[in-house]
Amino acid sequence: MSKLKLKLTIALIIIVILSIPAYFIGRTFGVFQGEVVLSKYALAIEKDGKRYNAWPLLNYNSAMDKKGEERQFYYRVDTGDLDELFMLAYGQYEVKSSEENPFLDGKIQYDNERVHAYIKTVPKFENANDYTNMYEFFDDKGNHVYTYDPSAPMDTDYVKDIIHAGMSRTSAGGGTTEAVDRYINVTKLFKDKLDITVKLKVDDENRIVTIVMTRDRK
Repeated sequence: MSKLKLKLTIALIIIVILSIPAYFIGRTFGVFQGEVVLSKYALAIEKDGKRYNAWPLLNYNSAMDKKGEERQFYYRVDTGDLDELFMLAYGQYEVKSSEENPFLDGKIQYDNERVHAYIKTVPKFENANDYTNMYEFFDDKGNHVYTYDPSAPMDTDYVKDIIHAGMSRTSAGGGTTEAVDRYINVTKLFKDKLDITVKLKVDDENRIVTIVMTRDRK
């Protein structure tokens, strides 16, 4: 082997060795994915041109596409507050004006009385002792529209693994991994199953992502 080839081989080996940790660091910070978790933004809902705090929907359980005119909105599928998204979609809330946050016009007060649950947790037993929870979704008429089964192959049409950039978790063995969770594509699910259009208005200057929901049928 010539000296030039030897030098090139050594350089290539060094590049490969250095690129491995760089890849995992980049993955932890979500460099290679097209979505971003909204932990650095306030999450709001638009009503009559005004913006209201959408709590208990949480920014760190929400995500959106990093780029694009029509960004998709995602929400963690294993949380207990997905029902509120359906209530927003069907207008089952009131708005309460407030000057507490000068960048928002108030907050949402969700209806206490619900005709039925929009999401039901159903155990799927593997044997007499072990089971996983499936999530069944329903529309405002009580019709079943979708099922998420975490034990089944991922339905990539509606579900996506999204990394919370910069966050990590400790595994049972003591190691650390990136914080990756399953998110439901709310934009696509609501459009396909509920005839409701979900759009996002992103205000980077004031750190607000506003959800706008429109019923396609009356």
